[in-house]
Amino acid sequence: MTAIITVYNEETWIRSAVDSLLNQSLSDLEVLVLDDGSDDGTSEILDSYTDPRVRVIHGARMGRAPALAKAVELARGKYVANLDADDDAYPDRLRDQVAFLEANPDHAWIGGGEDREDTQRDEQYVRYYPEHDADVRRMAAKCIPYCHSAITFRRDLIDQGINYDPKQPFLIDFEFFLRVAAKHKVANLQVPVVKRRAHAKSFFQRSFKVSDQNRELSRLCRIARREFGLPLWMEAYPIARTVYPMLPTFVKSPIRKVLGLSESK
Repeated sequence: MTAIITVYNEETWIRSAVDSLLNQSLSDLEVLVLDDGSDDGTSEILDSYTDPRVRVIHGARMGRAPALAKAVELARGKYVANLDADDDAYPDRLRDQVAFLEANPDHAWIGGGEDREDTQRDEQYVRYYPEHDADVRRMAAKCIPYCHSAITFRRDLIDQGINYDPKQPFLIDFEFFLRVAAKHKVANLQVPVVKRRAHAKSFFQRSFKVSDQNRELSRLCRIARREFGLPLWMEAYPIARTVYPMLPTFVKSPIRKVLGLSESK
């Protein structure tokens, strides 16, 4: 089992993220951290670890997508779990996800719920994603049906030519997910497995305009609708993506509920 973290300038959170993996109830694991050219205190923090399970790769700045692809290639475990550098994994996350994949050999991908701390919207809640394969696919035509920081997948996907696309500019994980789900079953555990921090300084938020994000998300949702053979009327969801960012926060929560995202305070 390999847990990967790709990190660029996350000195505030990186120790917490790594420690959350070292404190897993599943102890037989490799924690592979790819330092993508950090120039703050991140590198020094990573080099302070003496636990033999921690494997740090320092490199020149390559960008998020190439870093994710490289980390998967370097992973030694049968399974690969992603954790974003500003999030924490809960203690039983890896144990439960490995157990699921061992018991369900027809599934290549397992996610889970998230405790979401969203300082941009001033919201804090628990979010659950659809549990079963058909429901996950259906949601993919509406929005991203999993939390990237909570996913674990089979490493042998790369033997099938399936890995993060190093040329994908953003929504890197969703594009990867669509290619996984085109060939394999996917699912989500119905328990929170990570604490996820959504903030303005995150890679996703600081790197791309909201309009660009939603335009690409709309494109990928349309691909999901076609790839998974979903009804033509579901094209309405990607079109609506352009309006959603302009809505006030108190309206967005009911809309997410309609989409099938279960949230509780």
